[in-house]
Amino acid sequence: MKKRKTMITLLAAATLFLSGIGGSLKVSAAEPVTYSVKYMAEEQDWEYRADTAEFEDPNFYRSIYYMMETLKDGDLVAVYYDGSAPQDPILNLGDVRLSNLTVAQSDGFSVIYAGHINECFLLEGTSCAINSDINIANAYDAVTCNFNKNVNELRLNFNDDNDIHSTIGCSGTVGHFLTISTNYAPYDLYNFQPDSFYLVNGLLQTPEDKYSKTPTQQSAPQQPSAPQTTPTQPSGSTSQPSSEYDSVPKTGDSSPILWLFCIVLFCGAGFCVLNKSKTSF
Repeated sequence: MKKRKTMITLLAAATLFLSGIGGSLKVSAAEPVTYSVKYMAEEQDWEYRADTAEFEDPNFYRSIYYMMETLKDGDLVAVYYDGSAPQDPILNLGDVRLSNLTVAQSDGFSVIYAGHINECFLLEGTSCAINSDINIANAYDAVTCNFNKNVNELRLNFNDDNDIHSTIGCSGTVGHFLTISTNYAPYDLYNFQPDSFYLVNGLLQTPEDKYSKTPTQQSAPQQPSAPQTTPTQPSGSTSQPSSEYDSVPKTGDSSPILWLFCIVLFCGAGFCVLNKSKTSF
């Protein structure tokens, strides 16, 4: 009887002990951060500010070097360029997979690198080249842009009272090209072959044998996004740009089998100690 009570005590103690360890081993996924990035003519380099998408007082901005130490998959970046660089400036964000990239109106041409972009917004007046695969690209007429990799969905928004003025090229493939206005959509095309998409001053220059007028299973049309001027935080229903981000352990993740196995080992060791003590008497 005494031996049985001792085993029950050991089991209860082990459960409480391992529960405490399990609580300390829980890992929370880091929340996405929004960065505003601007080219500073005085420093002739990019500087940034965290936790804001708006360009504010430049006295509070830091060198882009420090941003690259903390930038991670799922973050959001808003880019501002005033055309003050002696030549087209390059903003290299490394291999990070951004949830959102917004490029504001600019007075010059900039070049942006990233590992992957889930959704980007090219605001009216933007001039840039983007070196990244993009899931959804939203452009607001008129823009000048070249996508140097693949774009799954390209949406060009324009006013009903005006013709399209944008000039856009793509060195990769374009899965779906859609023009969006209130009353009509002159372009709704699919499956552009690599290095074939050319829109010059609103007129498509791609030969008809380089794209399709009907969707396929791989490039089904998606619902247009509402126009916006600043990046938005990704919601739970928005697809994430990276499987690596999804694999980060979330709060509350644990392995019941592991804890049960540890409890069994702990109790077995206690039983052996008790049995040895009894034998020695």
